[in-house]
Amino acid sequence: MKKMIFATTLIFFALPLAVHSQDADTAIDVRDLCKALRTAEGQVRQNTIEALIAKGEATLDTINDILLDRDDAIQREIAALIKQLGDPEWVKRIEAHRKLAKMGQAAIKKVTEGMSNPDREIAMRCTEIAKILGETQKNELRLRKNQYTALLIIVKKFADPESLPALHKLANDADLDIRRSAIDAIATIADEKSAAILFKALDDEDRRIKCLAMVGLGRMDNPKALELMKQVVADPQQNDYLRRTAALAMKKKDHREAVDTLLEMMEDDHFAARHIAFKVVKYLTGCTEDFGYDYVGDDERSKARRAEAVKKWKAWWEEHREEVLARPSRADKAEPAPESAPAPGD
Repeated sequence: MKKMIFATTLIFFALPLAVHSQDADTAIDVRDLCKALRTAEGQVRQNTIEALIAKGEATLDTINDILLDRDDAIQREIAALIKQLGDPEWVKRIEAHRKLAKMGQAAIKKVTEGMSNPDREIAMRCTEIAKILGETQKNELRLRKNQYTALLIIVKKFADPESLPALHKLANDADLDIRRSAIDAIATIADEKSAAILFKALDDEDRRIKCLAMVGLGRMDNPKALELMKQVVADPQQNDYLRRTAALAMKKKDHREAVDTLLEMMEDDHFAARHIAFKVVKYLTGCTEDFGYDYVGDDERSKARRAEAVKKWKAWWEEHREEVLARPSRADKAEPAPESAPAPGD
């Protein structure tokens, strides 16, 4: 009986230790996979991303720390290696020097601080390592982009608001591809806390970032976003992709208040803009008539027929406005069509 009680007690105490050990092993495995994404290419890169996704949302703590440049395990290792630069044994000093010189961007801050270390050996070696890190910065930025864009695919997949601090930081990154990936993930999460970030992204020079930001704002119940979308749609000087994205965002949120603006867009000079405006107006109003409207053709005859059809549309809308606006909302049931996004690489 005593043996049974003793065995049960051992199991009781050993089980939490085993679980803790398993969690620690998992965390190390996740860090190793994340680190591998710095150099992984092609199918290997895809397989590594899928392996991290398969581990579930538990990977996000490590991923968010990396994206925020606050991976505690790596920083502890760097701090230990800098201390080792002053070790009495020459072999250990050389080993630490070699490892730090290969750690790239993550080590720059602590190595720079180490240049002022009171230990002259540490200060001298940190100065030498800083030069090496500076010379390899171009390659380091390439590896960072490779890793971050892959990790942001995973963040977008899980769409967890806990990742927003990292995403908000990277939305202002100097690297275009990282910035695009961050805005894409922010737009997918579509949290109201990100509205200011997305409004700012609309001023980005990159057309794709503008469109991704508009998609994100279109997913929010934000009155300011609706007004902005209406302004974009109404402005023929705006980028055509952006105007179409805004129109489709209105469709997704069932913004029937925007019908007047879209009716004007049905006479736009751009064929694609007219096409999208017509589709969205049909959806928002539920009208089965087309009143002879045809978005094809830019000759004077086509324009005249189109103007006449739009006049009939406006008359119909004035007559049925209150009835249509009173209908229950179908928000989020209408997914944006594929043409809402620019072509890859744009």
